[in-house]
Amino acid sequence: MEKDKDTILIVDDLDVNIMLLEEILDSLGYKTKSAMSAVEATDILNEELPSMVLLDIMMPDINGYEFCQMLKENPHTRDIPVIFVSAAEGDDEREKAFEIGGVDFVKKPFDVTEIKTRVSTHLNIYHLRQELEENNRKLNQVISEQSEMMFNEKKRILKNLAAHSIDGEDVSVENDIISKNSRMLTQALNFTDRYENKISEPFIDGVEIASNIRSIDPKMFGIFFTEDENNPALQASVDVVYNYKEHWDGSGSPNGLKGEDIPLAARIVAITDAFEMYIKEGLSREEAFHKIETDKGILYDPYLVDLFLKIQKQIKS
Repeated sequence: MEKDKDTILIVDDLDVNIMLLEEILDSLGYKTKSAMSAVEATDILNEELPSMVLLDIMMPDINGYEFCQMLKENPHTRDIPVIFVSAAEGDDEREKAFEIGGVDFVKKPFDVTEIKTRVSTHLNIYHLRQELEENNRKLNQVISEQSEMMFNEKKRILKNLAAHSIDGEDVSVENDIISKNSRMLTQALNFTDRYENKISEPFIDGVEIASNIRSIDPKMFGIFFTEDENNPALQASVDVVYNYKEHWDGSGSPNGLKGEDIPLAARIVAITDAFEMYIKEGLSREEAFHKIETDKGILYDPYLVDLFLKIQKQIKS
């Protein structure tokens, strides 16, 4: 920002000090506004934020320390540099000024050259910091946009993988039922004591998508996805593809996992996949639910099974 666009707020209860500072700052090309109290200064701040505040310590209503603290506690004004200009000479006053957020301390009667130097230096630092923050914001936005593009591309790949048949068999209807049941069971977790409000929407979406590709060859899946995806939706797919055949008690588990070491998404899909498999084999809904309950604590997470049985009216088959 050019200095002729900078506005410096002078807060002092003596006219003579304000006049001297205005004259110095005007000679440097800065705009100035002045206030003789913290209350008056607050009114000015509500209209326009300055680039800097030159602040006296001893004032009749709210002293400079208190006013500076108010500025630093307000997110809209906390980054504005504050230079204390005061007749106080003790080390305690100077130390306190820096402790509450002042960037500098100039003693009265002030030297013109010193004022010019301190103001110019701290305004340059202020604008460099603003520029750095803006560059970081733009960089983070670019990174976020690129991450979103990568995520959307991976979701597209997942949907394409799900759209293809497994082992030459058309399983689109079966997949649709399992994905809906997986979503239903995952959403229901948010209303339980153990998982209340801990299940995110991206995770729910991920379990739904993952259930569609549960039987894909892990080697093919590994071409596109790593085992440590940083998005909850993608990580759910990873967890399901590699682990949904794990048994709760560890018996016959291909990866040697058991209990809660098995990822939650995999435990969910293990139940919904088995339920649909039982229906496909000719069992009735009642028989399929009973079969799931029988294997509770053996093949399936008992907590999830109990929840699955509670919502069985909503489960599709």
